Amino acid sequence: MAGLNNPFRGLLPFEEQHAALFFGRDKEIQEVASRLERQRLLAITGVSGSGKSSLVMAGVVPMLRAGLIPKLGTQVRVALMKPRGGPLFELQRQLSQALEREVKQEDLTRTTYGLVDVVKPLSPDESLLIVVDQFEEIFSYRKQHLSNDGGAVADRFMTLLLRATEQAEIPIFVVLTMRSDYLGACAVFRGLPEALNNAHYLVPKMTRLQLQEAIEEPLAAAGTSIHPGLVQQILNECEEEPDYLPVLQHLLFRMFEQGALASKLGPETKG
Repeated sequence: MAGLNNPFRGLLPFEEQHAALFFGRDKEIQEVASRLERQRLLAITGVSGSGKSSLVMAGVVPMLRAGLIPKLGTQVRVALMKPRGGPLFELQRQLSQALEREVKQEDLTRTTYGLVDVVKPLSPDESLLIVVDQFEEIFSYRKQHLSNDGGAVADRFMTLLLRATEQAEIPIFVVLTMRSDYLGACAVFRGLPEALNNAHYLVPKMTRLQLQEAIEEPLAAAGTSIHPGLVQQILNECEEEPDYLPVLQHLLFRMFEQGALASKLGPETKG
């Protein structure tokens, strides 16, 4: 649509800067926030394309930034990482950015409580949230480097996270996003299956009403609307599609770009 920014993400996940366009997951955001008030480690799991990363980054993280989860403090520093490039390297790099000071890898790995030690200078009203997005990458990384290090790097990384969330002195929270079909693979890390038994949130399928909100509200935020009949047609088709969220977002993104939604605007928005 000419003159309007596309409010849909297509095949890309929603990130923190897209929070104002992220709709339909209020219930799940509150549930995850409630879990984080009770526990330091939480795995957000679901099938591929279920919106795990978007839920965390565009839903939960902005809520934390706004200080709406008092038990995590009024100021939350966020370190977002993916294991693919080397879990210890990525953790060190993202911690340096989140803490706004250099974190050396040798300090981080000096003891099993290295993560706790490097975070200790946090002020009393601050906490640290480490988001390990696409956590399943750790399994392929460990396998690929098994002949070189015997899995030591991946194992040390996991130990650092577990030790940091087992202690209560320093407010460190860890959220993992992971495809649910990798849950069984977690047994390769000592202590992780036990930790996840009480720290696992399975992202549910969105209801029809939630999907409708995810279609209509971004358009409203962009200053336009969509014909109710077209919304119902799209919702009906979503029910037959197993990987419906990426397909839905891609469809809406393309239709918006091509002006197909503009031709279906309600009478009140025409002219």
